[in-house]
Amino acid sequence: MLANISQEELGRLIMSVGYGRQKKGRPLSPIEVGSLLRRARDTGASLSECAEAIRLNGTGHIGRFLQILKLPNDLQHLVDWGASKQTIGFSTAVELSRFEDNADQRFVANAILEEGLKAREVQQVRQLRSRSRRLIEECVQEIVGMRPTVEKRYVFIGTLNSPQITGVLADMKQDERDSILESGLKATELHHAHGRLGSRFFTLVGGSEFNESMVELGQENLEALIRKQISKALEYGQANR
Repeated sequence: MLANISQEELGRLIMSVGYGRQKKGRPLSPIEVGSLLRRARDTGASLSECAEAIRLNGTGHIGRFLQILKLPNDLQHLVDWGASKQTIGFSTAVELSRFEDNADQRFVANAILEEGLKAREVQQVRQLRSRSRRLIEECVQEIVGMRPTVEKRYVFIGTLNSPQITGVLADMKQDERDSILESGLKATELHHAHGRLGSRFFTLVGGSEFNESMVELGQENLEALIRKQISKALEYGQANR
C-alpha cells in the first residue's frame, strides 16, 4: 500500500497500467496516473515501491508517468493512452515532455495534432533542434517534409474563464470531461470536430470541413460557443444527478 493513496485509487492505478488491457478500458488517463504516483513519491515512496504496488516489472514506466507531468498545464489534458485526431499518445507525450522550452512543447504539440507526428518524429524534431539550434518551426517542417504524404489537420485551443466551471471540471476525471465536451459539440454546427477538455482549456481538432466552420464562425465566437455548451452540459448533468 502506498502512503497517501486510497485503496480505491490504488485499484484504479493497477487497472490503468496493467499490461494487456484495452486502452479504452483504463479508468485513469496517463496524467492522472502520473499525478497519483507523484503524490506517493512526495510522501516518501521510492520508485521501486511504486512499481511493486501497481504490479509493474521495473521502475522505467514509473519514470515515464512522472516525466509527462513536466508538460505545461494547457497540454496535459491532451495526453491519452493512444493517439487519435484529438489526443497525444502516451509515448509521444513522453518525447514531447523532454523538450526544454515550453514554447517548443506547445508548437510541437500543435504539430502532433495537425500533422499526426509520431513519437519517433517528435524525438527527431527534438534532436534536430538541439543539434542545429534552428527555429522549432524549421525543425518540424524538415521532419514532416521527409514523409511521402502529409495529412493536414486544424487545431483550435480555447480557455475557460469561469472559476465556477473550472472548479467543477477540476474535480472530474478526464473521461468525464471529454463526455461533457462531446455532448457540447453535438449541440453545435461544427463539422467533423473532435475535442479534448481540461479543467481550464479545451482543444478542438478537425480537417478542412472543421476549418471552414471555424473560419465562418470566427475564433472569438467559436470560443464563446463552446464555453456556453460546456456550461449547459454541466448544468444538465448536475440537474440529473
